[in-house]
Amino acid sequence: MMQRFLCVRQNGPGCVRIMKAICLRKCGGGIDMQGAVLLSIGRFICTVPWFVICCVPFYPQRRVSRAVMVFVISTVSIFFFLCNFFFQLQNENYICHSSIVFLILYAVMFGLFLWGFRVAPVKILYIFLLVQAVSTAINYTAAILLRPFYPGERISLQSNLAYSLVILLITAVLMPTIWYFFVHQLREAMEELRNRDFWLLCISPILIFIVTVIFNDMGNNTAIPQEQAIGIFLLISATGLVTYFINVRLVLNAARRIRLETSVAAMEQQMEVQVQSYLQLTESIETSRALRHDLRHHLTAMTSFIEQNDMNGLAAYLAEYRQNLPFENELQVCGNHTVDVLVRYYLQQAKEAGAEVDVKLELPADTGIKDTDLTIVFGNLFENAEHSVIGQSSGRRFIFARCGIENNKLILTVDNSVEEKSYDRKGIRQACGIGQNSVKAVAEKYHGTVRFSQEGNVYKASVLLFCELISE
Repeated sequence: MMQRFLCVRQNGPGCVRIMKAICLRKCGGGIDMQGAVLLSIGRFICTVPWFVICCVPFYPQRRVSRAVMVFVISTVSIFFFLCNFFFQLQNENYICHSSIVFLILYAVMFGLFLWGFRVAPVKILYIFLLVQAVSTAINYTAAILLRPFYPGERISLQSNLAYSLVILLITAVLMPTIWYFFVHQLREAMEELRNRDFWLLCISPILIFIVTVIFNDMGNNTAIPQEQAIGIFLLISATGLVTYFINVRLVLNAARRIRLETSVAAMEQQMEVQVQSYLQLTESIETSRALRHDLRHHLTAMTSFIEQNDMNGLAAYLAEYRQNLPFENELQVCGNHTVDVLVRYYLQQAKEAGAEVDVKLELPADTGIKDTDLTIVFGNLFENAEHSVIGQSSGRRFIFARCGIENNKLILTVDNSVEEKSYDRKGIRQACGIGQNSVKAVAEKYHGTVRFSQEGNVYKASVLLFCELISE
């Protein structure tokens, strides 16, 4: 009965394999050359395309070029095909041995995904479980479609080339829809959702997987017709897929709402700074107009000194005039206009409070990071620093900051003076937790890190963001 039930559940990422159950019974000898070839081809069709699909949601976070990805997948696929072929041809217990090959393959592929993409393991696990459910449903659908054409016969990859072809046909028909979902839904989910969100999302796939494992044992019951067993298993797979989709949509919508609220707050912060910048610009224009008006009087006075050949008086007049010129304190702090306007605004407020400012930001206009995300990071950190120095009742006030891009990583550090009781033990500024959580969300989006700490009267904030653009 085990072979009867497993005949349509050939090893692949879409099939649940229970090594203990499979290994309890040997197959009584290896299969012939034709069966080994057919089974290897079938497993190749049931497995390799899905590993390619698994790459789609993580493509923007890849560490390597597309050419390297194609080479690695091709090499592993060929090796996988050859291993299956020789194991099935030469080993008596080829099902048990092929299961070992599959376990090794999955471990290798999981490691390659960790190496090739800058993503958390839980996200890879979720995609693997999702693909497992989709491919399993396709395999069982193919078996149901072929059942009327092979009444009373075993439908298996090693004996029915039509089974592999139908699986390939169904996969090809559904591939545009699957591709669209992975590109436009799951890819966004990978970028927007946090790792802890995916731990919650993995609960349903894991439970469905456990149910399929339990049902595998139930399927060995000879009292259950094979068609009925396949139908029940297909229903379980379909239920799992619907559950996955609904959960992803719910969590993604919540993340979009939070992201929108954060973006709106960032835009409001930008608008406030732009208003202040406009007021300063208007003031500068008025000052320049007054200076031009006064310049005629200064030229008249200097002309009088020249006509009287009074060089000493002219030099003294020029020295006094130079001292009365307005000091230009609005120097550009970086090449990125959005960050420059934000930082200069908060630094000016800190300077007016008597703070010592030492800021060097080597930031180009194009960093590969969205301006709204830069606004969240720089706006929150420098706003917190400005509030800290203004809120000090005593002691030295200062803001020290450094920023640069090195090896495709943006590194920002901000140190500022602070009252000792303004931050808790975790380094979170009181009444500013939302802002710092937003900074952490941006850091996670760009696969970086953020650290807040306080040492005495010095508060330290560090942010690392990856802005790598991989050439094709």
